Amino acid sequence: MTLSPSPVRPSPDAPAAVAVPGLVEAEARRRVGAGVGLGATLKQGLQYVPGIVLLFLVGYAGKLVTPLIPHTEYVIWAIAIGMLIRNTIPLPKVFLPGIATYELWLKAGIVLMGVRFALSSILSLGAVGIALVVVEIACAMVVANWLAKRFKLSDKLGSLIGVGNGICGVSAIIGAAGAIEAKQEEATYAIATILLFGAAMIFLYPVIGHYVGMSDTQFGFWAGLAVDNTAECVAAGFAYSEGAGKVATLVKLCRNALMGLVILYLAVSYARRGMTGEVKNKGKFLWDRFPKFVLGFLALSVVVSLGLLAKPQISAIAGMSKWLFLLTFAGVGLSTEFSRLKAGITPFVIGLVSEVIISVVALAMIFLFIT
Repeated sequence: MTLSPSPVRPSPDAPAAVAVPGLVEAEARRRVGAGVGLGATLKQGLQYVPGIVLLFLVGYAGKLVTPLIPHTEYVIWAIAIGMLIRNTIPLPKVFLPGIATYELWLKAGIVLMGVRFALSSILSLGAVGIALVVVEIACAMVVANWLAKRFKLSDKLGSLIGVGNGICGVSAIIGAAGAIEAKQEEATYAIATILLFGAAMIFLYPVIGHYVGMSDTQFGFWAGLAVDNTAECVAAGFAYSEGAGKVATLVKLCRNALMGLVILYLAVSYARRGMTGEVKNKGKFLWDRFPKFVLGFLALSVVVSLGLLAKPQISAIAGMSKWLFLLTFAGVGLSTEFSRLKAGITPFVIGLVSEVIISVVALAMIFLFIT
């Protein structure tokens, strides 16, 4: 009888002699894919570097010029130098992605700015301040829509200019345009109008404020109520003074926080008139359009109010906020290309009249209620 040898069973600890078919190839593909993904991410990140460096250089140049010219703020010079570069020198495309990040630095700067506001400071805005914000938004919406009807423009264009004037400039226009299903050209006209006047307000408002003898608080309220885009509003405030800049930022955040409600109102209003689709989930609609950086600002304010940060930490974070604003204001200037700000004569007139009326109404309310 011949005995067959028993099959040899490999030890569980022994390495496998034969690879599972396809395993090596799959692992190789995974590693190559990871390498490609990392490389692509790195390449994508590097495309922002030239523009961000330019933001820093322009902003820092504004900071260096400021001491040479009395009674001026670095904000003005950072924006002016940026505008000069953008409108006189052909800017290579390599700088554009980085320049476009200025809104990110703005939001980050506002969040970090929360360390400079205890909750008591925010609450000091009070019922009067909130009432002024509500009146300003209502005034902007009514005036723009009335003017649009008078000039025989579409209701939606009037609404877009109104929401841009009343709340948050370009961000509000983009959000509202989708919600009310506005045409592309309507949104373009509204955005161009807002950007055109926003650029002028940065330089014009501080001059008017000094001429009429406004206090820092009064000017901060005026800029916060009347200047459209957040970047331009903050710039105008700080161009007047440090105190005015803080107040302007706080008032503007209050306006921004109401953006979702106003856009929801417009969406529901147009839906009832059969001009847009119905808003199904109003809660999600509001959350999607709520500016999340406002929550970051409030969170840091709470942290400071609870005494969780030491003074050196607060100073360091506040200083970082100023550096981020430096990038922001340089970006505002470098993003302002006058040749592109073509709003059309009728939307331009509506925007101009709206801005003047809102500015005068806001100024009157401030002199009546704010000391």
